[in-house]
Amino acid sequence: MNFLFWLDRKEFKVNVEPAGDNLIRISVADTTYDVSVEFIGREEVLLNVDGRIFNVIVHSNSLSHTVFVNGRLFRVEKRSALNTLREEKGRQKKKDVRITMPGRVVQVMSNPGDKVEEGQPVLVLEAMKMQNEIKSPQAGELVRVNFRAGDYAEAGSVLFTVE
Repeated sequence: MNFLFWLDRKEFKVNVEPAGDNLIRISVADTTYDVSVEFIGREEVLLNVDGRIFNVIVHSNSLSHTVFVNGRLFRVEKRSALNTLREEKGRQKKKDVRITMPGRVVQVMSNPGDKVEEGQPVLVLEAMKMQNEIKSPQAGELVRVNFRAGDYAEAGSVLFTVE
């Protein structure tokens, strides 16, 4: 059975298969482990992995597991492959960057068609006598810049779009 888990924002693809009485075979990345399982309680097991014993206690809800391994705490997030696909697609969509307060565009640092990185400054905006770099929310292509240096932008205006 295949699973996708996230631990510390890192994705793990795990395959678990029965391998005999109280034995399972676990594959993570390119490594396979034969694991002996002894059930202690409803949420507690002892695992023997290549002669190393691990006491594991698992508390689960519908979205995550709180796992204690030999007393060390881990939070493991469950996600379906479908949810992961949706999130990836969402990250690739175009993003409109809007201004929250009125201001004057002081400098435009990138032009439509330019490739930008997440966090890269696209323009400088002056509001309330302070200059602020407005940065790209994601890596991609700058598809539209709606203002030039010297233009005044109203609150709620779309400054630029990254796709």
